[in-house]
Amino acid sequence: RRWAQLQTELNAVVDDAADAGITLSVAVTDLSGRYCRASLEAGGDERAKAASVIKLGLLATLMEKVDQGRLSLNTLVHIPAGSSNIVGGSGTLRDRDFPLDISIDELMRLMVQVSDNTATNVLIDVAGGFDVVNAFMSEHGYESLWLGRKMIHPASPPLQENYITASEVTELIVDLWEGTLLSRTSSDYILDLMRGQLVDTKYGAVVPREHLANKTGELADVSHDSGVITLPGRELALTTTTSYTGLPQTQVNRYVQETARITYRFSQQPLPGDQGKRPEISHCQA
Repeated sequence: RRWAQLQTELNAVVDDAADAGITLSVAVTDLSGRYCRASLEAGGDERAKAASVIKLGLLATLMEKVDQGRLSLNTLVHIPAGSSNIVGGSGTLRDRDFPLDISIDELMRLMVQVSDNTATNVLIDVAGGFDVVNAFMSEHGYESLWLGRKMIHPASPPLQENYITASEVTELIVDLWEGTLLSRTSSDYILDLMRGQLVDTKYGAVVPREHLANKTGELADVSHDSGVITLPGRELALTTTTSYTGLPQTQVNRYVQETARITYRFSQQPLPGDQGKRPEISHCQA
């Protein structure tokens, strides 16, 4: 009944957003077992421009290479002065002095925690380019995730644009949490980077940082967030995507925040007889 109530409350946010001219999709999965690993979707789960959330797919591609021994986080990457990878938008790397040698570990931290576009573009090259990243995502069943261009570079839809859906980003988060996509060490590395997220305009505005690991993304017409509510024994994976035209992003972010507020409040609710333990398998099969 409570899981159904969560669905009802998120559906209401989707409807309110639609009345305001915002297409909003939400996907939630129980990671703790309290709700028997249930999942839900609110909204149409429409494919949206990815903005910086696609960086999670790139990060997973790179960490698979680390697991395979083909890449080291300590490897230095050379960025020459005047490189086309040095772009504006979010991030701080562009303000450094070039040429520059920088470790893959630092590039990844910049890409996730301040959503650095220059670091992302360099890492796309380190990964082997678009085809390699898209092959990784396709091979692992993420059919709607697509990397078609570098950050800030011109987009020519449909192929030269980046795309996500709320449900498949949530699937990626679940696979990282459960350690089924990468090694446990690499999965934890990515989740730890997300715990250090410094952009707090969406989920981070309403969920305490100590209970959140997330990756944001935004363009002029989309605003997203994705991650894990990490309240011990009550963990939930959550992704919210939006598409809109001609609205202030602060207005759109309020709907993204509301999905997180509702989900975090839901995670805090006690169950009858709840001692923070997962339900017995027989209960979940009933």
